[in-house]
Amino acid sequence: MICVSVQEKSFGDCRAILESCEMAELRADLCRLSVEEVERLVEIRSNLIATCRIANSSEAFAREQLAAAIRRGARYVDIEIEAPDEHLEYIRTLAREYGCRLIVSFHDFEGTPSLDELKGIARLCRTKGADLVKIVTTARNISDAARTMRLYDLQADGALFEGAAAAERPQLVAFSMGEAGKFTRLLCLKLGAPYTYVSAGASNATASGQYTREEMERLLSAENYPFEGFREFRRTTVAVPCSKSVAQRAVLAAALAAGESRLANYAPCNDIVGAVEVIRGMGCRIASDGTTLHIEGVGAERLGRCTKIETGESGLLTRLLTPLASHISALNGGAPVEISGHGSILKRNLHEAVAALREAGVHCSAREEGYLPFRIEGGITRREISFSGRESSQTVSGFLMTLPLLQDATVLTVTEPSSIPYLELTLRTLTRFGVRLNREAFYDGVCGGTPSKIVFSVPGRQEYRPSDLFLEADWSSAAYFAVAGAVASSLGRTEGITLRNMRLDSLQADEKILDILRSCGADVSVAPADASARGDMPGDLQNISVTATGRRLKAFEVDATHCPDLFPILAVLAAHCDGTSRIAGVGRLTQKESNRAETIYAEFRTLGARIDIRGDEMFVTGGPLHGGDVRSHNDHRIAMSLIVAGLFTPEPVRLDDVKCIDKSFPSFLDLLARQE
Repeated sequence: MICVSVQEKSFGDCRAILESCEMAELRADLCRLSVEEVERLVEIRSNLIATCRIANSSEAFAREQLAAAIRRGARYVDIEIEAPDEHLEYIRTLAREYGCRLIVSFHDFEGTPSLDELKGIARLCRTKGADLVKIVTTARNISDAARTMRLYDLQADGALFEGAAAAERPQLVAFSMGEAGKFTRLLCLKLGAPYTYVSAGASNATASGQYTREEMERLLSAENYPFEGFREFRRTTVAVPCSKSVAQRAVLAAALAAGESRLANYAPCNDIVGAVEVIRGMGCRIASDGTTLHIEGVGAERLGRCTKIETGESGLLTRLLTPLASHISALNGGAPVEISGHGSILKRNLHEAVAALREAGVHCSAREEGYLPFRIEGGITRREISFSGRESSQTVSGFLMTLPLLQDATVLTVTEPSSIPYLELTLRTLTRFGVRLNREAFYDGVCGGTPSKIVFSVPGRQEYRPSDLFLEADWSSAAYFAVAGAVASSLGRTEGITLRNMRLDSLQADEKILDILRSCGADVSVAPADASARGDMPGDLQNISVTATGRRLKAFEVDATHCPDLFPILAVLAAHCDGTSRIAGVGRLTQKESNRAETIYAEFRTLGARIDIRGDEMFVTGGPLHGGDVRSHNDHRIAMSLIVAGLFTPEPVRLDDVKCIDKSFPSFLDLLARQE
């Protein structure tokens, strides 16, 4: 149920809203209407919450307004927990007399109390006679929002109002204010709240983070969830397409090499096609014979004529190209180069890329600080550059691909490096195209683990050389099928899954999925692949089989800081494991196609997953999932993970959009549906 908060100053405006909605909250403390007007409004819409905050009025005014609404037949009356006992007792007694349900509410406009404090508040509300307990906090981050949502788990387990019979337990409405908590206003409905609050319009919000009525109706409309996922998993073997991380790096390197490069095992997706179109705009000639991409590179010195670069929705491509754009600008006498994109990339804050460019002496301006389009003028002028790699390794990779082109040697110091396997992937690509550099890792304390900084020494005046490269299969894509096969075989539905033509010596971080599956109790076996799969290209390929036939999977612990793209599918895996799994690295999820910490939490909770987020860690307790209407948030990895989750639910999982999958894996739905 959607409850529209009404705060209009005129009787006519209030009436118009009440006449058009099913349920409303009349904020008498904000409307300041007469008693007679309040009574007439209740007659129009008796399914109404009468609210009059003493903080915004007076006890006498509140008592008069609420009493009028109760006597006229209002269904609910809301009293704040801190209201004077005499006032609360008067309203409670009157509400009982007229059959009006009492809401006792708590609001924290500064933050979110501890879980123990929240439980104590809920129980205090009950002792004050609440038929419905309303707890509203302010979320500064996803952990705050998740902590407030834990109240629904406690409610479902009977632990929130411990000792009270089921019939004596009040209903619960709990959510968080603020932008970080906005999603909880929708999620609370799916977790058991009888209603949620919305504003009448964009300018009528009564609290921070409130959806409008129109927005909430659209989010709840069944018509907006047209795609019904698959109901079973039938694949026994699959060959996933090439890695877009490998392909985008290779395509750009091939463009910088004067002469023909051949990229075998090519399979287009939006992000790879975006890279191809960028270098085509730079003057490269490109042809394809089906599975091999032939690129006639122009060489670095012929890029000066390029003044505008369109990167689609790819964060990697954008970050790889921003340093190169500065080199292009320098080749063109300092003429500006604009980098832009479309769709989700325009909503992603790439401030770390901008900051790194400025640290290197490049003039870079943006539409808003950190948001595309970027206007880049002049080349890299500093020969000693230092910036943090904590938020993105992609920016580092972009510099590593550009610095060899400069006239002089450069020393790049990266503090707090992250996603190190992807840095290694960049270095492997550079080596294949004839570029050399040195690096030294530094550790705090004992050597090992993640370095505190890496220093790259990059000679200048280097030339990229054409190369033939087999684009290895994508471990990020393989993870969806590996998890689906492991879960299906543990449930006795299949004998497992075989991933064809994979590289076990891959530098892709998401190869870690194999170690995670082993820790869950799945069997992972390796057999040589058919050598013809790679043609005349170098590389050793294997077929990887994953099975867990006849046994339950067990909970796992993993630090996914360096493989954050695995998070969504790991939520699916954890939901089918006995016990509680712990996944570290939540902080790496905010600057993706969506805020994945929020979307994983909200959408999987909608399907019944027990998820909690505390600081940088996500905890998922295994248990049955159910169907439901979920949103992809225009995020390809969220969409694919939700579809995999739906393979094992008794009811359908319906999505609002699957077109976003084309960003990385256009053949995903076809491969999942096909029996082989």
